[in-house]
Amino acid sequence: MPNILLLDSESFSRTLYNPQEQDSPVVVVYFSASWCIPCKKMKPVFEQLANHFEKSAVKFGMVDIAQSPILAPKYGIKSVPTIAIFKESRLIKVIAGEVSFTQAVETLNQIFCVN
Repeated sequence: MPNILLLDSESFSRTLYNPQEQDSPVVVVYFSASWCIPCKKMKPVFEQLANHFEKSAVKFGMVDIAQSPILAPKYGIKSVPTIAIFKESRLIKVIAGEVSFTQAVETLNQIFCVN
């Protein structure tokens, strides 16, 4: 099982803005809701993605928008499931809706190569 952080408002901020880390990590956050059927289908893809990048410096986290309702609107997340990618504490990419594992890997690889 990959190391995926369960994030709420407080732990989300600590994950993005950790002054003890020299380099700001890339943080990939899965916004979902327990009542959302597409989110349930997408969750194994996100877990597979976290497993694929397990040996990298990328951090993975999940936010349940029902339990932490202020986080999604704060970052302009309007629907779930959504994967949000943060670099240097800034939102740099949003992948809304269901995507395949291959599409998600390609998107992350592009971010690592370009930025």
